[in-house]
Amino acid sequence: MSATATLSPLAHVAPQSETAIGASQLAVSVRGLQRRYGARVVIDALDLDIRKGEFVALLGESGCGKTTLLRSLAGLDTPDAGQIRAPARPSVVFQEHRLLPWATLWENVALGHESSIGREGASRALAEVGLAGRELDWPRNLSGGQAQRVALARALVRDPALLLLDEPFAALDALTRIKMHGLVKELVARHAPGVLIVTHDVDEALVLADRILVMRAGRIAASFQPKDHTPQALRLTLLEELGVQEH
Repeated sequence: MSATATLSPLAHVAPQSETAIGASQLAVSVRGLQRRYGARVVIDALDLDIRKGEFVALLGESGCGKTTLLRSLAGLDTPDAGQIRAPARPSVVFQEHRLLPWATLWENVALGHESSIGREGASRALAEVGLAGRELDWPRNLSGGQAQRVALARALVRDPALLLLDEPFAALDALTRIKMHGLVKELVARHAPGVLIVTHDVDEALVLADRILVMRAGRIAASFQPKDHTPQALRLTLLEELGVQEH
């Protein structure tokens, strides 16, 4: 990114190029991504870089391509054009916890990697998310927030280079969501993956993210660094970017 000493307080920050950042510092790099469903272009020539250890929030109206982008990064959707440089197996946490009801909590955490992670590794991960001693418990005995804690443990137990969060706290009550925000910030600081969270919640983005992107018509329309702005001013600007006027 070129020098921007004269940026206004709420100026958009242009996406940084891979050359400027350095490929070794990147958790993911996307160039010219395109995805069509028939004649409808969902993602249009999109570029995106996320640094290792950076927490990026992606906002946008429904249907703008946010979830399609996340699914493409996760390897769950195949783009029609462009290039993605990302870990082969990024970790994903969805809005629904997707725990197996017939498996214990440690088995859910170690799912697919039981021999390498084992009960001991899964137990350590459960302890990290505040569920120490619950490794032999069952998903049916958990609250919604506790189930999402297990989903986070399952995502982070493999120390992923890239963590993808698809509205993981949307179904939680307000108090539980606040607690989960604190937990995920702590875990991300400890494990230092690159993170992309898709959310409709402007306040959630302000609390969690190092960088906030606004997606519109399949492209990154705006980028902001929360540390450069007051929360109130940035919140109003983000709402305006999303077509919401507060009175």
